This record gives sequence, C-alpha cells and structure tokens, in this order.
Amino acid sequence: MERLESGVRSRVWSDGDRIVKQVVGDPAAFEREITALRLAGHTGVVPRVLEVDHEQRTVVLERLRSDPPREDWVVDYARGLARLHMATGPEHAGLLPRQEIPDPAPFLRFVRAMGVEIGGAEAELVFEDTGRYDLLHGDPCAGNDMYTDQGARFVDLEGAALGDGLAEVVYLRIGFPTCATVTETPRELREAAEQAYFEERGFTAPLEDACVRWFVNGDALVQRAERDGTDHLARVVDEDWFWYSTTARGRLMYRARVVASFTETHPETSALARRLLERMGRVWEPQPIGTVRTHVS
Repeated sequence: MERLESGVRSRVWSDGDRIVKQVVGDPAAFEREITALRLAGHTGVVPRVLEVDHEQRTVVLERLRSDPPREDWVVDYARGLARLHMATGPEHAGLLPRQEIPDPAPFLRFVRAMGVEIGGAEAELVFEDTGRYDLLHGDPCAGNDMYTDQGARFVDLEGAALGDGLAEVVYLRIGFPTCATVTETPRELREAAEQAYFEERGFTAPLEDACVRWFVNGDALVQRAERDGTDHLARVVDEDWFWYSTTARGRLMYRARVVASFTETHPETSALARRLLERMGRVWEPQPIGTVRTHVS
C-alpha cells in the first residue's frame, strides 16, 4: 500500500480502489466518523464503508475519484453539503454528539479588554439550540472535499455532529472558520451557492445568525488540536499567531467585517463589529485574506 499525506490525527494509505485509514489516539473521533459515514451512505456524497476494525481504529473505504474543481466549485460544494445535511433527522438523535452552542461570555470579555463599548449587542448574543438534526461534517475544508462531474463529495468526518446545517453553508460567507485556509468567496458565486443549497433542501432561511456564532467562537481561531478549553480570545488581545494562510487576528478582523454588514438583522451586533473593527485596525497590523481557495484533495 502507498502511504498518503494526512493530518496528525490519522494515517492513510491507498490500496488500488480502496483507502485504508487509521485514526490515531482518539477512539471517539473514529466512532463518530464511522457512524456519520454509515448514516450518509445513501446520499452519494461520502465514501462507502467496506470494512471496519474498531479495536485498531481502522476503516477501509471506497476510494473516491477526484478531479480539479471548476471555477464555480462553490455551487457543487453547497449542494453537496445540503445532501449531507439531509441524511439525518430527529429519529437519529443520540447517534452523534449535538452541535456545540457558542458561549458569548469570552467574546464579551475580549471586547471589554479591547476597550470597545458593547452597547446593546449583548441582548442579541443569546444563542440556543435550533432543534435541527442535520448531519454536520464538522470540518468541511479544503482537502476534505472532492469533485467529479457528479458534484462534491466529502471525507474526514471525525468531527461529525447533529445540528443545524446553516452553520456549515455559511463557511462561504464567514471565511471557512475551522479551516487552515481562509478565503473570501466572491459575492456572485457565494449567492449562487447559497441559492443552490436552499433549492436542494427545499426551504430558505437567514444565514446571519450562523455567521455571528462563528464570530464569537474563540476556538475558530486555532486548529483542531488546540481546541482544548483555552480562551483564545483572551490570548489574541496580547499576542497573534499564524495558522497557515493568515493569523488569528486576521481571521477575527475578517469576521468582524462580515458581521458589520448585518445592519438589518443584527443592528446592535453589527454596530459593535464596526467599532471593534475600527479599534483592531488602529492597534493591530491588518492581515490579508485570499480570494482563491487552494485545494489539496
């Protein structure tokens, strides 16, 4: 078998038309991925599970074909996410963990530490479980998406959960918050992708609240291995750190710019984001955000 490049949490080999994957050091992540792959097996957007060794945390998967993504890949991406999200419903409650609800307290402490007035935003930063049972990928990033003329497919579902799929379709608007590569999707393509997502699902819904949830989430400033309970918003007041395509401060400033535009749906939070962005621009060195996403599928 040929060893393939993979992250620190897994070892991956290719064997003809099969992929062999071993999850290292995290039995819970392995079981989440196997459960998610089986729940989504009928959708056609994930590889088929061929064999599983639970003791060795090893799975044999169908090897997916991968073509270079087209210029409008985001439309296939959004449509594929919709199909994945529709794989589950209330009858699957308890099979996977629930999507985490962000705690706004660390974000509000960060705002105060930056010397910015909170105003009336605190009343808008009250988050609840939306009660949905969509199958969430957990990390739908570059390298975890693959493309053919049949559309997008997804691998590496170690962070799968049940929750609200809007949290993932907004990756195109809020800049891929769990991903190493942060990019800004051109508006025309983003709107086409969001339309494709809702057409696939048969309903429409506002996306601003899902973006705000990522804005206040300090764990979205570090890679998965560092999401260990540390208050990263407290860290970023005094230090910056580089994560692949930009820095933690660069990520936060980009998200603030997005949320600053939500003047109709979240007027107080939008105003706070503008004040915070102005303050960050004065005391921090701005970091650029790319507009071309790099694929390593």
